[in-house]
Amino acid sequence: MSDTRYSPTLHRLALLTAIATFPLIFMGGLVTSHGAGMSVPDWPNSYGYNMFTFPPSKWVGGIFYEHTHRLMGTVVGMLSIALTIAAWKLESRRWVRWLTTIVLGAVILQGVLGGLRVVFVNLDLAIVHACFAQAFFCLASIVAVVTSRRWIEAPDLSRATDGTRGRRLTTLAAACVFAVFAQLVIGAVMRHEKAGLAIPDLPLAYGQLVPPTSANGLNTINQQRAWTYHLDPVTLGNLWLNFAHRVGAVVVSILLIGLIALALAKFRSNQWLLRPALALIALLLLQITLGVLTVLMRKPADIASAHVATGALVLATTVVFTVRAMRCYSLSFRTVSSTTCSEAKFGFDLATA
Repeated sequence: MSDTRYSPTLHRLALLTAIATFPLIFMGGLVTSHGAGMSVPDWPNSYGYNMFTFPPSKWVGGIFYEHTHRLMGTVVGMLSIALTIAAWKLESRRWVRWLTTIVLGAVILQGVLGGLRVVFVNLDLAIVHACFAQAFFCLASIVAVVTSRRWIEAPDLSRATDGTRGRRLTTLAAACVFAVFAQLVIGAVMRHEKAGLAIPDLPLAYGQLVPPTSANGLNTINQQRAWTYHLDPVTLGNLWLNFAHRVGAVVVSILLIGLIALALAKFRSNQWLLRPALALIALLLLQITLGVLTVLMRKPADIASAHVATGALVLATTVVFTVRAMRCYSLSFRTVSSTTCSEAKFGFDLATA
C-alpha cells in the first residue's frame, strides 16, 4: 500500500484532459483530410478577429474544421493548466507534479507548432504538429493512469505478475509502443505528402508483392493510374512511403497480437492488464478495417480521419498497458526483494538463537 493519497479531483482532471485530446486529434485529421490547414490564414487571430469572437456565420467550408480545431485545442490547453495547478496542490509525488508540468509545456509547444505551421505555411511543421499530438495524447494518458486509485493503492497487483514473465511482458509492450508510434509517424508523413493513394489496390501493389523501383516501372504505374484508377501521377518516394506504411501495419499487427496473446495466456487473472489487452483486440481490428476502407473507398475524409484517430487510440491504449505492466512488474520485484530480505533475516535469527 502506498503512502500517497488518491485524489479524485486530480484523477478526473487527468481523465478529462486525455479524453478531450481524442476528439482534438480526430478534428485535426479532418483538417488534413479536407485540406483545410490554411483555411484560416492568420494566427493567433482568425481573419483579424479574436479567436473567441470569430462570428459563427463565417464558419463555412474548411474554415469550420480549422477554427473548430483551434477552439478544441484551447479547451485541452485550459484543462492542462487546471491539471497542473491541481497536481501541485494535491499531489505528494514530486515526479507526478513535474509530469503534469511537462504536459502543460507540451500543449503550449503543440499550440505554437500549429500556429507556426500557419504563419510560415510549412509542411514539415504540419507533420511535426501531427506527430507531437500523438505524443501529447500518450503523456495525458500516462498521467490519467498514475493518478488512478488502482495505481496508488495497488491491491494484489504484486501477486499478479511474476518476475520473468513480467519482464518479458514489459519489454514486448515497450517494443509495441515504439512500433505503433513509428507507424503513426510514417502515416502522418504519408498523409501530408498526399501519398495515401500512391498504391490504390489491396493487398498487392499494382498486382505485385513489391512495388517497382525503376523509372520505367514508375512510368507504367502512372499510365495504369491514369487509365484504370483515374488518379494523378505518383513519385517513387510517395510510392515507397505508402508501401512502408503497409509493411509497418503488418509489423505492428504481429507485435500487438503477440502482446495480446501473452497477456491472455499468462496474465488473465490481472484485470488491470486484461482490460487494455481486450481493448487492443477491438481497436486493432477496427484500425485494419478503416485502413482497408480508406484505400478501397478512395480516401473519404471521415473514414481517413477515423483511421488517424483510431491509430491514436491504439497508441494510447498500448502506452496505458505498458505503464500498467511496468507498475505490476515493479511491485512484484519489490515483493520478491522484500521476501528475500525477510527470509535472510529470519534465517540469521535462527542461526544465532
